[in-house]
Amino acid sequence: MARSKTATEQAPLVSRTYRAAIRLGEDFVTLEETVVLPIDATDEEIAQAVDLGWRIFAAQRATAEQQISDIRAGMPAVPPQIRMREPDAPASDKQRNYIATLQEQLGWSGEQLAAYAQEQEIDLAGMTKGQASAFIDGLKALVGQAAEPASRQDRGANGRAPAAVPVEPAQARRGAIGRATVAAGQDRDDPLL
Repeated sequence: MARSKTATEQAPLVSRTYRAAIRLGEDFVTLEETVVLPIDATDEEIAQAVDLGWRIFAAQRATAEQQISDIRAGMPAVPPQIRMREPDAPASDKQRNYIATLQEQLGWSGEQLAAYAQEQEIDLAGMTKGQASAFIDGLKALVGQAAEPASRQDRGANGRAPAAVPVEPAQARRGAIGRATVAAGQDRDDPLL
């Protein structure tokens, strides 16, 4: 017995597939939409199919964004902790050089740095990486405080900051913070060495 074919099985069809990878924050969502219409579809039928596709896309995107937002809201908002390797090891040369740079930015002498270190209960010659890190944080805060008023006052008549003053190299400064060689003209009996 022969089956009769329906109207859609008899009419030739045309299909169009649209694929899109959409970035939502740090995630990607891939959407695929296939529209199948009879070959003699009217402009109105095509417009309806396109409109339906856009409505599906908007609904899928809103749902995906909400799911991502819910997942991120459930994550703890704790910033990543920076872990120092071997905080009890002796301070590194890089830390010592940075302390010298901050000392220079503050315009401090070796005696002033030593007095500040004594206030902070830091032994400059024998400080650990952890102590050096905390000491650097304190010096950076002082540099920030000193820079704020200076940036307002040090403007010339033309509104520009004065030209930079040449700075001696770090190798010559290191002697004031210990472990490195003594700078030219520095007394070897200096308590900072």
